Amino acid sequence: MHSSRNKKGNKARHFVLGLSALEMLIVFAAIAIVVLISVPGSTQLLEKYRLKSAESSLIKSLELARMEAQKRSSTVIVCPSSNGHSCRRDNNWDHGWVVFSDGNGNGTVQDIELVESFPAPHERITIEAAGATKSRASFTSTGLLGDHDAMTGQFTICMKGSSAAPRLFEVEADGWIKQVPPENETCEIG
Repeated sequence: MHSSRNKKGNKARHFVLGLSALEMLIVFAAIAIVVLISVPGSTQLLEKYRLKSAESSLIKSLELARMEAQKRSSTVIVCPSSNGHSCRRDNNWDHGWVVFSDGNGNGTVQDIELVESFPAPHERITIEAAGATKSRASFTSTGLLGDHDAMTGQFTICMKGSSAAPRLFEVEADGWIKQVPPENETCEIG
């Protein structure tokens, strides 16, 4: 009697764990639709994030230089760099940049003067500098943007092949940074 009860209980607990082919196709179709809908939006979101990240990194380095200049009572420079140890001469900010204290006034980075190096942003990011920041941004011991003919500097950050709006900001003569609305909603690069 006891054994017949186990057989009935086992039959009652037995159920099917698999899905039919039709059910599998429906699940895959639903997943494909969700992916197709979400990918274009996520691409734009990722591009905006990369632009904002590059902008934040550059602003952070400029603010660091300004604070260090005041703290050290010395000129501190931010310049484009591809190796994190020397300034580039071609004014190309796309490969990264360095912050260094130019205590001896020679305009070159010595190991003892290096404050921080910043890596290149995403490979599709381009950074154009103009005015007082075209080749470098230097800050005096009073925190002012120093030793240039132009009073202010501008940075434009774009993403190649993107419809995302550029990020623009200006470094004023007093060293403060302010956001500038873009004149064009797209960058002029391809």
